Amino acid sequence: MLFKDIIGNDRVKNLLLKNLEKEKISHCQLFASPPGCGSLPMALAYARKIITNNSPAPESCNKMLANLTHPDLHFIYPVINTAEFKSKAVSSNFLPTWRDFINTNPYGGIYDWYSFARFENKQGKIGVDEAEDLVKKMSLKAFKGGWKCAIIWMAETINVSATNKLLKLIEEPPEKTLFIFIAENQELMLDTLTSRCLKIFLNNLTSSEIEAALVTKGVSSMLSKKAAIASGGSFSTALLLATNPDQNMKFEEWFHSWVRVAFRVKTNKESLLDLISWVKNISSSGRETQKSFLIYSLELFRQAFLTNFGLHKLVNHSSRSDFNFEKFSNYISDVNIEDIHFEMEKAYNNIVSNGNSNMILTDLSLKLTRLIHRN
Repeated sequence: MLFKDIIGNDRVKNLLLKNLEKEKISHCQLFASPPGCGSLPMALAYARKIITNNSPAPESCNKMLANLTHPDLHFIYPVINTAEFKSKAVSSNFLPTWRDFINTNPYGGIYDWYSFARFENKQGKIGVDEAEDLVKKMSLKAFKGGWKCAIIWMAETINVSATNKLLKLIEEPPEKTLFIFIAENQELMLDTLTSRCLKIFLNNLTSSEIEAALVTKGVSSMLSKKAAIASGGSFSTALLLATNPDQNMKFEEWFHSWVRVAFRVKTNKESLLDLISWVKNISSSGRETQKSFLIYSLELFRQAFLTNFGLHKLVNHSSRSDFNFEKFSNYISDVNIEDIHFEMEKAYNNIVSNGNSNMILTDLSLKLTRLIHRN
């Protein structure tokens, strides 16, 4: 991964390159980013630049880095014990799978990784065995005397024991050693760790940046535009929406049934059972699917709001069923749009933080039954 291959966040690219020119390399950095915005590609490009700049054989070095096989580039990421690795599993046990994941989906999130690695519904972690393994690796002499880089992905999954083990290494690092922590929820990390890091904040990608990136992947202009608008600034979400039309159709069906039931609850309390059934169905899907659906729904609420105010040129939604979007939009106005947006974002963040999706979606749905009738 090179800087030129990364979508958006030019401010961060320029900052990192400027620091490299001035040889201002903080040995411990935290890349904080919303989901799907390129923190891992950014870290890969940064590490590659540092290692090759200080290599006596940059051509062979570049080849190894491109294949993610350079001996001085180490990866740490959440893993679980499996049938093959029954205890004390560490990242290196899954390295071939990890490399394939990066090559397939570098903008993917933690649940994309779990799905790709076939961890089923188990939650991974970065534990003390992982920390001990990293301490050993970073204590070894660098290949041809260059820099050693460790990329710790989804650092919010580091447990307390592992954090304490890493602190000494971070406080007294070997010469020419770089630690890049990547987090989507940095507030879940211990302050004792984050306080020792130089923080680099990445932003959500713009719709135009995502649209252009999708077009280069062969997605049609119309579909790229729709997916970019509905992505919430996440390229991984946009890619899912653009390349999986069945997912789009499923989300549309879910949204229509959700809204219809929410409308009925006011006059028919028995419809609460339908609402609970709807929640149960959505809760059985994976977290990445739930997150993508909430982003999709939030965009439809926004488009309904624009439709209500007659801004049809800014609306690109076209219903593929008998759902009357124009009539629905009459209920989404300045009276309730902010509260709907707030509750949707809160639900999204709670799901990202591994909250109980059944409780989160039930709470959101009950609030929607009230908000949708506020006009």
